Amino acid sequence: MSEISLSDLYSNMQAEMLQTLHTGSVPFAHSGTKGDNTEANWIAWFKKYLPARYAVDKAIVIDSGGKCSQQIDLVIYDAQYSYMVFQQQESKLIPAESVYAVFEIKQNLNKDHMEYAQEKAESVRSLIRSSAPIQHAGGQYKPKPLHEILAGVLTTKSDWTAPIAPNVVKYINITSHNKRLDFVCSVSDNTFVIDNNIFVSQYDASKTPTIRFCEQNDSLVFLLLNLLKRLQDIGTVPAIDYREYASKIDSKYYKVM
Repeated sequence: MSEISLSDLYSNMQAEMLQTLHTGSVPFAHSGTKGDNTEANWIAWFKKYLPARYAVDKAIVIDSGGKCSQQIDLVIYDAQYSYMVFQQQESKLIPAESVYAVFEIKQNLNKDHMEYAQEKAESVRSLIRSSAPIQHAGGQYKPKPLHEILAGVLTTKSDWTAPIAPNVVKYINITSHNKRLDFVCSVSDNTFVIDNNIFVSQYDASKTPTIRFCEQNDSLVFLLLNLLKRLQDIGTVPAIDYREYASKIDSKYYKVM
């Protein structure tokens, strides 16, 4: 029986991913334009490599109470059951129930950018999420328990001198439920992931997580495979309870005589 080298496959895949990520990347004099270009490349990268059941966009996340998150550079959300994706001028508004993961995108990895990504994550995770019962031919399923929304920061390079692992591990906030980062990627250095042994059902702050990382040559493949595993663990997002959103519409009852 012939064998195939997974290492070779991963190396080829990494090279292809790098090409996708850097397609159209040219230096811009204006830093804001350069940042927008980097965000667009990462969004295109996720759209290419994630299954079609997931949608990817820059967006603001909202809840049924009208509260909203900060602007999120990259949101991975449900593409099959998310009927309520609003457009407000240039921004997409995505219901919190539909969100799988959120990422902050920066050129360089450093302490400030990691803390900024943690604040962005907290602004999403603190929103209210509903979960409605699901009807099926034989009756009704109970509301699905709310999943843990994943979060991370994506960068091209690091401000820290290699090896960067001690600094990254130091600044991953693993004790705060809403601020923790599950993924930290510096394409030219390493990708770090928090093992999901503390996410079997819900986040357990009493458990000490294992932080795994790979080397530069596999940074994007490692990110993708671990993200796919975590998305697989989540399964499907909960059914939105549309009554919660409808309750904010001023309506009246009319009694039929």
